[in-house]
Amino acid sequence: SLYLIVVLVFYIGFFLFDILVDLLNLRNASTHVPDEFLGMYDAEKYSKSQLYLRETTRFSMIQHCFMGVVTVCCVLLGGFNVLDVWVRDFGFSELITGVVYMLGLGLLMGGLSLPFSFYSTFVIEEKYGFNKTTITTFFGDLLKSMVIMAIIGSLLLFGVLWFFTYFGAQGWLYVCVFVVCVQLFLMYIAPTVIMPLFNKFDAVEEGELRDKIMTYAKKHEFALAGVYKMDGSKRSSKSNAFFTGFGKQRRIVLFDTLIEKHTTDELLAVLAHEMGHYKLKHIHKMVSVSIISSFVMFYIFSLFINNE
Repeated sequence: SLYLIVVLVFYIGFFLFDILVDLLNLRNASTHVPDEFLGMYDAEKYSKSQLYLRETTRFSMIQHCFMGVVTVCCVLLGGFNVLDVWVRDFGFSELITGVVYMLGLGLLMGGLSLPFSFYSTFVIEEKYGFNKTTITTFFGDLLKSMVIMAIIGSLLLFGVLWFFTYFGAQGWLYVCVFVVCVQLFLMYIAPTVIMPLFNKFDAVEEGELRDKIMTYAKKHEFALAGVYKMDGSKRSSKSNAFFTGFGKQRRIVLFDTLIEKHTTDELLAVLAHEMGHYKLKHIHKMVSVSIISSFVMFYIFSLFINNE
């Protein structure tokens, strides 16, 4: 059908574009420090970082290609339809059937990607000395993620299908508002409800680091709910920092590995970078783009539904 051709053209087009971007990155990933930065970077560490980039990019391409081929084959050979028929045989209502179908599809796709995730963590990350994740932590994270996604996904899917079912041609508008509200709500509760399920967050104790961070934030009129240290070393030796939440829930999170490896002034430099994203309204822009994309996506989806 025409719809099938349109969907496949767009899917394959985006797939090939992503592969092209990865190939361009690989072509320009040199293990030699650029002349302009000689003396500024340790040559051995730079070479190792580029080798890591090459390997992770190639592995990502392999996974992307595998999942792409599986998806296209399921579309053309009727794999998605087989799952649909199987789920319908349970005799649930249309709404429940739709939710069960999507959860089942997500479970199957997640199962296919599991070996790639395992290899990435315990082979590639281990090879370059980054991995600190144990088998128990890996599968514990997987189980918690599945439970959270099942709960949130079920409620979200049920709401989406309900609006499309009972509001007809105007359903997409209600769906967009509903999805955006859920997204904003999850962003608000994530720092205090969801993220602590995976990591431990401790308030940075009183001292030079906390005082300088709070002084810097106050100087730039950046309201904070607090400064926290996260046990990132539980899974990786990599260092990172980020802001999470918004409004009164906005907080700074520093990996324990970052605190251990850097001075207070260096940590302030990292903080300034992260704060710059807020000052330049990058977060607001990303949220706005996400909202607009949702409206466009659901509107197009409604055209397919209404023309069936």
